[in-house]
Amino acid sequence: MPELLPIPPVPPMRRDMDIMANRLPSTRDLAGTELTLRLDAGGALSLSLSAEEVRWKLEQADGTSWSGENDYDAVEVRPGIFFVDHVTADRTAAFSIVVDRELGRAAVVQNFLVEGDGRTDLRLFVEPARLEGHTGPYEPIAETRELLGKRLFCEYSEHAALEHIYLNSGTLGWQWVLVEVPELKREVGVEAASYWKIRDQLYLLASRGDEPLELTLLLDLEQRRNIGRLFGKSGFGGILDQRCGAKIVFLGEFSYPADRQPG
Repeated sequence: MPELLPIPPVPPMRRDMDIMANRLPSTRDLAGTELTLRLDAGGALSLSLSAEEVRWKLEQADGTSWSGENDYDAVEVRPGIFFVDHVTADRTAAFSIVVDRELGRAAVVQNFLVEGDGRTDLRLFVEPARLEGHTGPYEPIAETRELLGKRLFCEYSEHAALEHIYLNSGTLGWQWVLVEVPELKREVGVEAASYWKIRDQLYLLASRGDEPLELTLLLDLEQRRNIGRLFGKSGFGGILDQRCGAKIVFLGEFSYPADRQPG
């Protein structure tokens, strides 16, 4: 008699799969640009970009600072809206930044790997920021509930596709959608998540599971594309630092009674 066994949740990118095939092309249009992002919580992140490298300095609200020079990648998702990311040379921190130059604002995702009690943990922060020098009014990027209940099919390549279900304001559910790969048929996960609205139909997602491993995605539901990166430490092979991008198919959304909305 077959026994029904529990499904152990596992990290979504534990295998060596192509998750770059459908990523939007990189740009070097920011080369020669100096950006200073004044974080709403205090402090600032300064970026000096060449064609290949970014010289950066993070000044924290308590007066401490941290700087470096690293390779970076930038994608212009919509005119004047860029997704910029880089990892520190020692691979202990990653920064993913959405910059909206027209509205003079940004969202900064900071990820730090920290050691303690014989284990590695990941600290993840999402902070709105004002673009210094912008003369128009400043309206901070804010968290949103507009993704809640939506189902998206995200195809990263011919061999890598997942379904996302935005369960509530702090939880993302996912599953592999690869029927031809038997060992992936039941691979699912639930992660803590944070959602931010950049523009109409353009959202920033930051999520993480039990492992010190995070996913940052910029979801453009108008163009039906996403771009992002994975960063952290995986139990399947040390530090994971990988960019990604997918084509999106909208699968629909759940509706709830007006007085029974998800949290």
